Amino acid sequence: MLLESMKASTPAQVTEIDVTEEINVSRIQLNDEREATPEASTPSTLFPKITGKVDDLIKNYTKRFGYRFSTKYPTIKLTGTVKLHGTHADIVIEPDNTVRIQSRNRLSLDVEHDNYDVAASLLPLKKEVLELRDRVKARWHQLNRPKELNEDDPVILAGEWIGPGVQKKVGISKLPKRCFVILSISINGHWQDCEKYTEIHNESAGIHNIARGGFFHEVLDFKDAVTLEKCKEKLMAHTMDVELECPFAKSLGISGVGEGIVWKAEYPLSEDPRFWLKSKGPEHRVTQTDKLRKGEMKAGAGEKAKVFAEAAVGEMRLMQAWDYLGEMGIKRDKAGTQAFNEWLVRDVEVEEKNSILEMEVDKVALRKAIAGIARTWYYRKLAE
Repeated sequence: MLLESMKASTPAQVTEIDVTEEINVSRIQLNDEREATPEASTPSTLFPKITGKVDDLIKNYTKRFGYRFSTKYPTIKLTGTVKLHGTHADIVIEPDNTVRIQSRNRLSLDVEHDNYDVAASLLPLKKEVLELRDRVKARWHQLNRPKELNEDDPVILAGEWIGPGVQKKVGISKLPKRCFVILSISINGHWQDCEKYTEIHNESAGIHNIARGGFFHEVLDFKDAVTLEKCKEKLMAHTMDVELECPFAKSLGISGVGEGIVWKAEYPLSEDPRFWLKSKGPEHRVTQTDKLRKGEMKAGAGEKAKVFAEAAVGEMRLMQAWDYLGEMGIKRDKAGTQAFNEWLVRDVEVEEKNSILEMEVDKVALRKAIAGIARTWYYRKLAE
């Protein structure tokens, strides 16, 4: 039934890859090898990619602390905030008071290279942004005295640009105008405890704080499979409530569905994004790979990769790749097929890394299967 339902919601697959696509798949592999070469560089200010799986967070936790557990079965306290379905954007304030707007993939947006007019809307608010920066620093000093603030690090107000025309079929798309919502704050080179910075906003200027949607609290207990499954069910119960009625939209007097929840481990562990995760309701999930079982996978590298690709690449992930082209200024035409495919391959390989290893999915075969899905969907989209 799972595979049947996935086939019903996934675009028709291409069973063969032509010579051009074979070359393109190889090019992605070569790019990966070059990117693996360590190079000294300034840490990127781009927002980190958040895993969507509880099991990935647990693996990161045990890898870091497994040999120092004070108890046999540790628990992780989680704090959740509403996940907003818009387009990601960050306000980066440099030490010299320079303000820039970055997207998920571009370090700098401007009025000529924008993403849903986020830069055009926020760059004129420099005075208000610098005032928010000063309030963030004042709050940090209040919480961390006598520690010193590193004035060489930028202050980052990471957030989501939401409102009419950005995304569809969610409550916040009914807002009368677009606005920026602060989701996370980085200062002194570390992500801060979001519950300690709830007053950082300027709603009259269209800059809100995600705290308006409230906080969720749960405990992740992974002493055994049964207990862990119950914890996952609790997280999903909150998520389903948000999908039914978005608390953030409701706080602004709007009724409509939400996307999900972003969960962070208890501070200071939450300084590290490896201990964040996101949970989405059925309408907004980009992957179904957590429902696959290794023993039920078809034999053969090609068949296994095809089933995995169909589970990993659904409509939401395909739309994210489509939006990526717009964000990067890549023309959406036949020539853009390669960039579209490359984004999908990398996104799947990053977010599904552990599942790919556990399922023993061949990477080359997976890239070919993703390319087939990408080409069929992309050409259909171009024809609309």
